[in-house]
Amino acid sequence: MANQEAETNQFGQEYIKFLVTKYLRNWYWFVLALVISVVGMFGYLTTLKHTFSAQASILIKDEDNSGGSAKQDLMQELDMFGPKKQVENEIEVLKSFKLAKKVVEELGLDIVYSYKDRWRVRDIYRDAPIVVNVLKPINAAYDIPYPVTVAADHALIDGVNCPFGKPTASPLGLVIINRRDSVTTRHDRITVTMEHQVDVIKSFVKRLRVSQPNKSASVLFLTMEDHAPDRAEKYLDRLIHVYELMSLQDKNRVAANTLRFVEERLGIISRELTSVESDIQRYKTNSGIVDLSSESALFLDKVKENDAQLGQVNIQLGTLTEVENYIASKPGTRVVAPATVGLDNPTLTSLIGNLFELEGQRSTLIRTVPEKSIPIETIDEQIRSTKRNIADNVQTLRRILLATRESLQTNNKRIESTIRTIPLKERQLLDISRQASIKGNLYTYLLQKREETAMSFASTVSDLRVIDDAQAEPQPVKPVKRNYYLVALLIGLLLPVLVLWLIDYFNNKISRKAQVEAATDTPIIGEIIQSEQPQSPLVVTAKSRSLLSEQIRALRTNIQFFNTEGGDKQTILVTSNISGEGKSFISLNLGASLAIADKKVVMLELDMRKPKLHRYIKDATPQGLSSYLVGQATLDEIIKPVEAYPNLFFIPCGIIPPNPAELIGGEKMRYLFDNLREHFDTIIVDSPPVGLVTDANMLARYATMTLYIVRHLYTAKGYLKNIDTLYREKRFPNMCLIINGIRTEKDYEYNYGYGYDAGYGYMYRATYGEDADKVKKVAKKGFSLHFWNRK
Repeated sequence: MANQEAETNQFGQEYIKFLVTKYLRNWYWFVLALVISVVGMFGYLTTLKHTFSAQASILIKDEDNSGGSAKQDLMQELDMFGPKKQVENEIEVLKSFKLAKKVVEELGLDIVYSYKDRWRVRDIYRDAPIVVNVLKPINAAYDIPYPVTVAADHALIDGVNCPFGKPTASPLGLVIINRRDSVTTRHDRITVTMEHQVDVIKSFVKRLRVSQPNKSASVLFLTMEDHAPDRAEKYLDRLIHVYELMSLQDKNRVAANTLRFVEERLGIISRELTSVESDIQRYKTNSGIVDLSSESALFLDKVKENDAQLGQVNIQLGTLTEVENYIASKPGTRVVAPATVGLDNPTLTSLIGNLFELEGQRSTLIRTVPEKSIPIETIDEQIRSTKRNIADNVQTLRRILLATRESLQTNNKRIESTIRTIPLKERQLLDISRQASIKGNLYTYLLQKREETAMSFASTVSDLRVIDDAQAEPQPVKPVKRNYYLVALLIGLLLPVLVLWLIDYFNNKISRKAQVEAATDTPIIGEIIQSEQPQSPLVVTAKSRSLLSEQIRALRTNIQFFNTEGGDKQTILVTSNISGEGKSFISLNLGASLAIADKKVVMLELDMRKPKLHRYIKDATPQGLSSYLVGQATLDEIIKPVEAYPNLFFIPCGIIPPNPAELIGGEKMRYLFDNLREHFDTIIVDSPPVGLVTDANMLARYATMTLYIVRHLYTAKGYLKNIDTLYREKRFPNMCLIINGIRTEKDYEYNYGYGYDAGYGYMYRATYGEDADKVKKVAKKGFSLHFWNRK
């Protein structure tokens, strides 16, 4: 297991080395990709719109409930001082859709003005020479840029003449175009685009950032990014203005409700008071009574005082009824807060103000968060708790007021029984005067409350203070050119890597020795390069010193060390997966190399379907193995010597038979091999491909060793699995691989990291003369001349 993991790690490291070397060799593609990506990014940046950033800062003032200011004393009953504001809630209000909608509508931001500045389109706002108001838009005109040409008294929208200041039908719909005379920079040719208002509002809400840099302070920074810097400034300024107005309206809602209530009561009391005074005048005239006696006047003062207190109690009880109706409303139902006229309980008024403030917070949050969210549920729980406290306080106060009213009513009855002792006329006048006194006291009290409410209404100030007006940065914040160029560099580096990797990934041919080693445990006994311009297929001679001939000699040496079972007699079966992988070439040159080493060698051309070996030797005799196997020729008649190689002999295929498999599987084939072993040291069998026919499998029983040929950039990777199966099942004796046809220009890819020996070329300089330079060149490319049994 440890050895397997080590081999896996080694393979991964070698594959990484291969990739790095491959990428370094293709450095010019990286340079070209970098140049193209950087130049392309430069061109792209020239077309991108610039984005500017504007910022404003505001202070959310905390309301101070401490102290005894005149305003607090005056409006204590109205509870104009709620709890301390939460800055987080105000941030959500500033980012609300409702606020943004009002700003967009007031500024007309759904109409975008722009002009072409060379390759870049620039948005403008204050510098736009015209203002377009769309009265009746055409649905098909949205998001379409229309060219506009501005003249002295009219504008041409996509060729349609639109006079200034008059409703005109245009491609946008019914519009009124006004000229902006205050513009100093003139753009006579611009583009106008009408966008959907909802999309514009959402865009501004999304781009608005409200931050609180210091959590201990209530200062907020409002930042807006936009293609037109003046538009961003105008939006922030108007947003702050609208927010301030809405805040004032929210604060004055309670005072306005109180003022309305007082005005209604004043109207009723005024009519009743006028009626009572008329009754007094008529009674005195008819009865002849000018004044009441001192005793009657004393009783009248007592009755006035008692009735005034009773009226106060009744007003407070009515106010408590309105409070109960208010707290009975459901959370989320925005009901106007009740007037607290007459209530002198600071706890109750504070609770009502707190409830009204919580309702306002909930109404604000519900625009930005779901109803089932945690913030809404938290506020709902606070509202329910506050309503319970108010209900308890109201019940307690109601019990006290009811007891007070009962006591006052008892006093009234006692005084009335005493008044009955007064003479009739004086008693009747006393009753009428008593009613007038009650109405007068109520009228005076309501007049006082109306003045107090009006004063508070006029003196209400916003809790917002503008620290810095909106101001845009002169330099654009987007695009950040550095980031774009970094992206271009990454693209320039990664694109060639990806392309080269994909080429290698989708290449189904064997391109590296590591692929063979990873797919099969079959030992690799030799590696043969592709001959550049071979003069003859037979490249191995006694005097040849080329790199190819040295590789064949190295193969011969490895075979002698590898094949130990056959002793001095060897039968070497040469096969492959498919045709064209170099079986005949390897058989011919391996036989020549063994013959030069004083081995008596015979080569059998047993690829009876597509023979090639006889063409390499240039033998045209019709007799061969097919003739011998059918009994038409003797063994001596078919054995041919190879010219210039005294120890090398050749048995051609002869006439191609119709039944090669039957001939190969016959007993005469066994007799042939037995006879050849007696006269030759080595028998080399050039057999058909394993992947096409079964001839090689039948010939395997005669062999002592099998050379399985795979060809560089020719053999498919899928065949390696079949090779591994053959090796594991031991269908061929002493099976080993030869990687043939390695292209020298690809050597660095094929053999990177598998045992270089760059100094090998120098060792051959003195021996091989001119060939030493080629040896050195190939060795420097990373091609190893060492062959070994990997197992």
